[in-house]
Amino acid sequence: MKEKLKNRAMELDLIRGFAVVLMMFDHLMYDFWGLLPSVIKDYPLNLRLLGLDYWYWDVRRVVRIGVIFLFFALTGICSSFSRSNLGRGSKLFAVAMVLTAATWGASFFTGNPNMTIAFGVLHAIAVSLILVGILEKLHTNKWVYLALGAVLVGFGIWIAQYNVGFVSYKNAENVFALVGKTVLGLAECGSDSFDLPTTAGQIFIGVFLGKQFYGERKSLVFKAYHNNPLTFIGRHSLIVYFAHQVLFPVLAVLVFLCMGYELAL
Repeated sequence: MKEKLKNRAMELDLIRGFAVVLMMFDHLMYDFWGLLPSVIKDYPLNLRLLGLDYWYWDVRRVVRIGVIFLFFALTGICSSFSRSNLGRGSKLFAVAMVLTAATWGASFFTGNPNMTIAFGVLHAIAVSLILVGILEKLHTNKWVYLALGAVLVGFGIWIAQYNVGFVSYKNAENVFALVGKTVLGLAECGSDSFDLPTTAGQIFIGVFLGKQFYGERKSLVFKAYHNNPLTFIGRHSLIVYFAHQVLFPVLAVLVFLCMGYELAL
């Protein structure tokens, strides 16, 4: 274990862990206003308002853009260390589909179809890693990743002007068409929604940065690797990200039940 950690760039795990913690907090605030009120009977209004105030806070919107880019770029940098991104991406996509099934089950149980995650961050990262894996098979030059990344991010920004915003599954004439629009960035649906062009573009830029600055796969900042909560989360970021989307709502519901609240069935 210690030998494996020696070969990791500590600063990458540290920063990625910090980014994941911020994203987890972001989702917790969403649960406060977007999820728990439909599950808990007589849900406290002050908690819902707290979540809403945070969600539409201008500072949160600006910070979110930076954190998301940081997370995706770091994912791309770390993928440049991987021996098989095709395999990693395929496994992650399978995990993402498990999340889709779990959230669909939660939607069925609560009667709130918008809890279903059809194409969220895990799906977007998984498909992006599969694309990176395919490019690696073609022995792509590192500058190609930068060029493709810039084009995809530019396309994502351009197409965002045609984004119609959040569309409820209840109002969708064709759910599959809605998911397709979500993938392209033309719409948003479910409790987690990410478009593929912008996500893949940021990850491709990260791959370029990894190949440019971490060609020797060694830390550029720290001489030794130190275990701490942030590096642990950063090392297992995708597992932690997947787990918290299931655990946070479940634990929150259990806390409310222990406090004497009832389920809104």
